[in-house]
Formats: sequence, C-alpha cells, structure tokens
Amino acid sequence: MPRLPILVVVLVMLVCGGCSKDELKKAYNDAKAKTENIATSTKEKVDSAVSSTVTAIEETLPETGSISVRGSVPIEKTSKASLEVISIGDGRPNVVQILSYDPQQPQMTFPAVLLQGPTEATSAQTLAGKSVECDLYFQADANGPIIMNKPGGHVAVTFNQFSAEEGTITASIAGGDVISSDEQTAQFLGGELIALVRE
Repeated sequence: MPRLPILVVVLVMLVCGGCSKDELKKAYNDAKAKTENIATSTKEKVDSAVSSTVTAIEETLPETGSISVRGSVPIEKTSKASLEVISIGDGRPNVVQILSYDPQQPQMTFPAVLLQGPTEATSAQTLAGKSVECDLYFQADANGPIIMNKPGGHVAVTFNQFSAEEGTITASIAGGDVISSDEQTAQFLGGELIALVRE
C-alpha cells in the first residue's frame, strides 16, 4: 500500500476512538489537506528536477553544424554538417569529407551537400588555416537536379577556426564553375559552414 494512503487511514483510525462526528470530519479533512500538500510539493520537486535535467542536457549537446551556400536561386541553410578526415593509407593523401546528412540513414535530408577533397592534414585541428580543393555535390530538394563542379574543376574550402571545446570547425567555400544534372544553367557562388568533427 502506498505511504500516503496509509497515513490517511492511520490518522482516521486514531481519531475514530471517542471522537465526535465533527471532530472526525475535521481530522479527515486535515489529513487529506496534508496529503494533498505533500503530493503538490513532491510534484513541484520532480518537475523542477526534470526541468533542470533537460536544461543541462540541452547545454551539453554538441553543435549540429550547418552549411550555407549561395547560387542563382535562394537556397535554404542545411540543418547539420559533419566533417571527417579519412586516412586512406598506402602513401596516398588523406581525404577531408564534409556532409550535411547522415549517410547511414535511409532517408536523405535536404538541402544535401557533399564536399570531398585530398589533404595532407591528419586531423580537423591541422586543417585550420589550410585550403582544400574539393569536389562539390549539391541538391536543394529531393526532386531537384544535382549541382556539381565541372569535370577537372574544384571549389576551394578554406578552413578557419577549430574549437576543441565545441568539437567544431568553420570554413568558407569559394564559388566555382558548376554544371547541373538537368543540363540547365547553374551558378554556385560559394558559402560558409560550421561542421561537427567526427573522429
């Protein structure tokens, strides 16, 4: 039996012996009021603890990143961005890869951006201050064409500040000559990004 109902029953039993009906009713109402006060106080404490926990979690969640690109039409900013320096081995250069979506998920989120290029850097920290010539692939929505750099061409991604505390790196993307998979005229005017570093 829960503790609070036991308290009510005990109080009622204690006052039952030799009490008038009015005294019994008053004792019952007093016990009921105390029980309600305890329940209210407990609920407030639980609500406060839950609120504090949610706030603490939100404050410690990592930055999800974003990529903003500019073109001949308005383009929405991506809701996330991640960066990884991939070691190829066999004496070949590493590859820096920046994604605005999770390749492990069956559904791609849009707009979708992929930037990929060779680098001598071994980590995100060592990318700061360097520029990497990247292949660009961009799709504004699920039914839209894919924009990419022309064969043999690249876009320069210049990395700025790495934040060890946030686990992020910022960069600017230069504009470049691009083609569209629907064979329509396309423009890529560059952009900016902040990416969550994946180890």
